[in-house]
Amino acid sequence: MIKLLTPDITFCRRLVFVCLWAVFCLAILEQPVVAAERHSKYARLLYNDKELLRDFNDKIYLGSKLRRMIRKKNIVTVEDEVIAKIDLIIEKAEVVLNMFPDNMKITVVLLPNKSAVARVYKQNYGKNVSHIAYYSLSQDTIYISVRNARLRVLAHEVGHAVVDHYFKVRPPYNMHELMAQFTEKHISD
Repeated sequence: MIKLLTPDITFCRRLVFVCLWAVFCLAILEQPVVAAERHSKYARLLYNDKELLRDFNDKIYLGSKLRRMIRKKNIVTVEDEVIAKIDLIIEKAEVVLNMFPDNMKITVVLLPNKSAVARVYKQNYGKNVSHIAYYSLSQDTIYISVRNARLRVLAHEVGHAVVDHYFKVRPPYNMHELMAQFTEKHISD
């Protein structure tokens, strides 16, 4: 006689729950695909291809004063140039704000466009936005659209990062924003 195996209902419910939980966790934890990572004194740079990195480098035009400062760096590759630019912008933002936090280290994630920035923001905060860049206080990370990248955009987000690292107690959002705008305005001085 063949005995038919009938699945245990409790087991099936648990299996369904585990599968749904796994799908949910994967959706929440989904982050931009990162193919390359570079480190500098102040930053960890994440990007998914060299073309995106080259485009970002072209978009971050420093102007004559900042360009003179970067010439002193040992730049061989486009990665070296981007990392040097990010470190220089962080150092200049600290001078502009007259804030020099200890152990300043942030992550900069290059995303292709503002739709990708919006997707990451939605994943992190559950809200729909149309930002071209943002600084995540909880992750110490700047997410920036390469298509919309400019020196002042990056400087604004770096301003948020410097302020965040400087104060032991975070200032109110409006103060945070004013200091980031001040950084953006005076980055080329």
